[in-house]
Amino acid sequence: MLKRFKKNNKGFTLVELMVVVVILGILVAIAVPIYNSITGNAEKNACHANLRTIDGAKTQYAVSSGLTWPGDFFRGGTIPKCPSGGTYSHTDPTDADQAECSEHGTYK
Repeated sequence: MLKRFKKNNKGFTLVELMVVVVILGILVAIAVPIYNSITGNAEKNACHANLRTIDGAKTQYAVSSGLTWPGDFFRGGTIPKCPSGGTYSHTDPTDADQAECSEHGTYK
């Protein structure tokens, strides 16, 4: 009866499992820096899109009459924020300078 149980030696050895863990570790070591780079580029592009939106709203405010800043120009009545935590300057509608982020600079 014991021979019947011993014949069934299916499964993975410790060495095979360790090889799989090492391969997964190498893949993660490659993927994480690429993911961080892509995330950083996405945040920068989103920031530049916000800056273009702010500059467009400033121009629209300059030619409009009877609208209030920023309530009539942005959803929720607040100026967009940088996704990376930077602060925007030159967001006053009477300021002729281009909007700028403390972390990403300008979009041009």
